Amino acid sequence: MTISTCGKCGGHSFELALFTPIGDSRKLTLVQCSACGVAVGALDPSTGSQIEVLRSEVAAIDQKLARIAQALQEWR
Repeated sequence: MTISTCGKCGGHSFELALFTPIGDSRKLTLVQCSACGVAVGALDPSTGSQIEVLRSEVAAIDQKLARIAQALQEWR
């Protein structure tokens, strides 16, 4: 599997950022390099709520995995 790389700084971490274009009132969601801030893509604004739902689901899975790991440690 390939790793996404920022074309400007070579970073491998990306984040979502809200952006309002000059002269516009609507907000866009940009995907940007978390190291240098260069924009690498844009998302449809309607997907923002879907991304938050997925983020919450991933966090819940992470918590459950942490509880399982803790239980396995205690079992040994």
